[in-house]
Amino acid sequence: MSTSPNPIARMWRTLLPRRGSVARASDRFQAGLLVFVVLLGLAALPVAASIGSETHARQQGESAQQLAERTRVTATLLADGPAITVNSRAGVAGGGAPTDATWLLPDGTRHVGKVVADRGALKGETLTVWVDRGGNPVPPPLSAAGVVIDAVVVGLSLWLAALALLAVCYRLTVFSLDRFRFAQWQQEWFHEQDRKTHS
Repeated sequence: MSTSPNPIARMWRTLLPRRGSVARASDRFQAGLLVFVVLLGLAALPVAASIGSETHARQQGESAQQLAERTRVTATLLADGPAITVNSRAGVAGGGAPTDATWLLPDGTRHVGKVVADRGALKGETLTVWVDRGGNPVPPPLSAAGVVIDAVVVGLSLWLAALALLAVCYRLTVFSLDRFRFAQWQQEWFHEQDRKTHS
């Protein structure tokens, strides 16, 4: 029992047709275009990896700077946090909210301000916050894991976007080729019918 050739062998025979091959010029163009698209997709991988590596190096520098400028302190709530509200559809609704708290800076200075407290937190409870050199609450610095994840996401997203763009361009080209081949086949069929009619 004969088996159909695999796609790679079929594409190779289309690119380099043997004597007596029925491959059309449009077939060879499509096969060549597919090879070109695959090569471009492979070439885009190191480019995306390079951009991801640059992102990692840049964010690593930002993380080191943030770690040098920010300090983790323990804050004590001076008031209760937001009340817990229950929604019949979503369960517990909402997140934390700014609440009065106090904390000690590394130099021993006491600071009073607002920190984000979870719903249901009570006065006197403690939580960990990050502060800048002025003692004001700031977001946590970029973590080493966050830097790696961001770099991988940036590199992978760029590569997948390049592959998607190449795939769309290839499919649009194949669609145009199919329309061209169908119109050509239809014209040949009408020509053959005219020849049979007049013979």
